[in-house]
Amino acid sequence: MRTSGRGRRPTPAMVVAIVALIVALAGTAYAAQTINGGAIKKQTIGGGKLKQKTLTGYQINVNKLGVVPSAKTAVRASHTYWAVVNNPPSPGNATLARASDAGISVAEGGGAVNVIFPANVSGCANVSSRNNAGTTVPGAGTAQTNISPANPNAVEVHTRDEKGANTDADFHLIVVCP
Repeated sequence: MRTSGRGRRPTPAMVVAIVALIVALAGTAYAAQTINGGAIKKQTIGGGKLKQKTLTGYQINVNKLGVVPSAKTAVRASHTYWAVVNNPPSPGNATLARASDAGISVAEGGGAVNVIFPANVSGCANVSSRNNAGTTVPGAGTAQTNISPANPNAVEVHTRDEKGANTDADFHLIVVCP
């Protein structure tokens, strides 16, 4: 009959298990102390082994990056024009406050202001809004644009008050061409 477990020797399997546990813990502790970023040789860790979002622009050599395949065929704006137009209430007195190119001019007539550009803008996108050349708050209303039917180099801008009636008013215009 056996007596209590006091004084019993551990089995050989238990001894092997305890030794393996001590070796594993000691090896992990040693690796954590001795292996750091400086100990890793360049180009020895594949990209698939890195955690997501751990690289920054500092670690990436952008000169070695290739062109994104869809960017090769992307259509980009080849030219952007803009104009700031003063158009106080009176017919025929619209003036250019400032513009992106020296060849841009304005002409008022027929209830609209034609902003004339140095090139054909009939295939370009254009957007206008009521604004002014200064820092004061512009009057309420809208600005509507369309390509001039008489001149492919011009954009017609019609300004309207808050009720939709035609009115002379200052505006900004931007034209983006492919």
